[in-house]
Amino acid sequence: MALATDEMMLLQLPTDEMILTELRDGRNLGANIADEIGRHKKTVTKRLNQLEDYGLVNNIGRGVYELTESGRIALDHIDKYDRSSNELEDTIERKLTDES
Repeated sequence: MALATDEMMLLQLPTDEMILTELRDGRNLGANIADEIGRHKKTVTKRLNQLEDYGLVNNIGRGVYELTESGRIALDHIDKYDRSSNELEDTIERKLTDES
């Protein structure tokens, strides 16, 4: 299963896409991400926690996050995201299965 939880993935665009994009180049602090994307630190922290629940990012400690393989796939296919369907989750699961 692509998601770390059984809940449906509910992304907040464009914020979540900007967060994932910031992590594409490597690990980063939540505070740095907030500065880079022009969002409040509290908002970014809340979204990072949710993205971690979805399995799209990992908190590796001390507020440092990294993109997971699921997160890379999600970012590559963000255009498939629709709040009313599981198409993005299905794409992530299919791509992860194809790679293993």
